[in-house]
Amino acid sequence: MGNRVVASAIVLLLLPIISADSVVELGEVVRLGEVDLGLEGAAVSPDSEIVIAHGADSSIFLIQASQPQTHSKLDWGGVEMLLDADFHPGGQTAFIVGEEGVVLRFTREGGTVDSAGGESFFGRTELRSVSWNADGSWAYIGGEMGWIWRVRGLEGGGMEVHPIEGRGTSDVNAIACLAGINICIVSTSVDGIGVIDANHELHWIGGTGYPWIDAVCPSRGENACVSISNERNIAIIDLEIEDASSSEVTIVQLQNVNGQFGGVSEQSDGTTIVSVVPFAMIEHDLSLRLSFPWLENSDAVSFDSAISGERLVATWSADVHSGWVITSSGTIVAFNPISDERAGGILGIWIGVVILGGAILMALSLIVSSSPLLREWLTLRIGSDEERKDVLREQRRRGRR
Repeated sequence: MGNRVVASAIVLLLLPIISADSVVELGEVVRLGEVDLGLEGAAVSPDSEIVIAHGADSSIFLIQASQPQTHSKLDWGGVEMLLDADFHPGGQTAFIVGEEGVVLRFTREGGTVDSAGGESFFGRTELRSVSWNADGSWAYIGGEMGWIWRVRGLEGGGMEVHPIEGRGTSDVNAIACLAGINICIVSTSVDGIGVIDANHELHWIGGTGYPWIDAVCPSRGENACVSISNERNIAIIDLEIEDASSSEVTIVQLQNVNGQFGGVSEQSDGTTIVSVVPFAMIEHDLSLRLSFPWLENSDAVSFDSAISGERLVATWSADVHSGWVITSSGTIVAFNPISDERAGGILGIWIGVVILGGAILMALSLIVSSSPLLREWLTLRIGSDEERKDVLREQRRRGRR
């Protein structure tokens, strides 16, 4: 059984184009408003209990993650577009950044939003990204024209702000930080991908010329992050903690994807969901360095043609294979796994990739052959019904020991 699974996996990787069906289906719909809200993104609290959605006209919505029907609009009198947000690791506050140098502070207790006083430091710079480092000592804010700062609030109000040296000249579209170590990555429109080490020094490590638009560090145990470009490229950034300048970037380009990438969100430990325009989703598994179909646009159209025309701006998980998507219009839609009978084993269909910068098939075959756990995982994805039952019986038997 194991050898057949290995062979199937390698053949699928070699295919340049692979057709695929959805492995999740859309369900319950919640709307934050009756008109197009122009949302740009959403941030999930560290305890996964609340979500902050933000966008046009300084609109901010507080959403209960497990029950989005429970939501409220937070009062803030601005008119700027709010482009990014991130929670402090403690989960009680969050920074929200946007146009005209605006930096807002959300306070969980009381659900209030106040100015963090950024205008005096950032002028009218469009602030496009924000992320807190692991211990919450500093947040990094990225803006247009390559600007990057490290910032933190001061007792009694105000901010401490320091520019990061060695910046590039193109927009800083995303910043993402590891959960357990003070090291972060920076994704830009042209200058490539950089790493900010624990001493706040910026090191450019590769990916120059690609239009990187979003990034996330989804793994709790692996020192690696994921960045995406709107040209269907996925970059894996393997971080060297002791010497950030020696961190490495591996870039793959997904084939048979109809549309452009729009964003990436953490789904579970080590997995992310890449949102696609028009309305579709792809799963990326960081530990396996592989991507899988998740939701096809045709199935979104069949579910609701109007919703399928909206732009996905974020997702958050309810479980390993379920969760919610939110669109720019303010529509929230649940997604859940399709039953085995309907899915037909389609979870095992791998999206073909063009490997840019190295061949990994031989290494992958050796890894699969020598790893019982990976063989089991592949069997559950692409094995026959009988093979999957055998694996599940073996897992239950081990669990009773």
